[in-house]
Amino acid sequence: MNKLKGILDKTLITSSSLLLIVMVIFSIWQVIARYVLNISSPGTEESIRYLLIWFGLLSAAYVFGAKKHIAILFFREKFNVKTQFLFERTTDVFILLFAAILMIYGGIKIVMLTSGQTAAATGISLGVVYAALPTSGVFIIIYTIYSMMTNKLSEKEEVGV
Repeated sequence: MNKLKGILDKTLITSSSLLLIVMVIFSIWQVIARYVLNISSPGTEESIRYLLIWFGLLSAAYVFGAKKHIAILFFREKFNVKTQFLFERTTDVFILLFAAILMIYGGIKIVMLTSGQTAAATGISLGVVYAALPTSGVFIIIYTIYSMMTNKLSEKEEVGV
């Protein structure tokens, strides 16, 4: 299971990094095209917007798997370790339900609903754009199951200001 998590981590980091690089390149081209060449480049603007959706959701799935997402630990830390563990598992069940129902089921529904529509400037199927939602949901479910199987509490990490 650790090997699978490692592969998922590397895949998500690499994918997110590549998406970020492409967005930066497209953004630079957008500025050069608009202010130096005096031409409009609507395809890159639309592509950046859709890449940002994929980048945000894949990055969120990775951060979720690394347990570095935002968590309010104030109340949990007031209880003993056994109760903290119970809170953690209850939260995991809610996350599984959220990811399965809203992200995967709802995401598949919206992909099917929008697969016949195409983006104006690029001609990309909007189903491809919205496929980021169920994809991210699958990763979050895998990470949550991994977390439940390893039986570890989230790391206590303080954020310095």
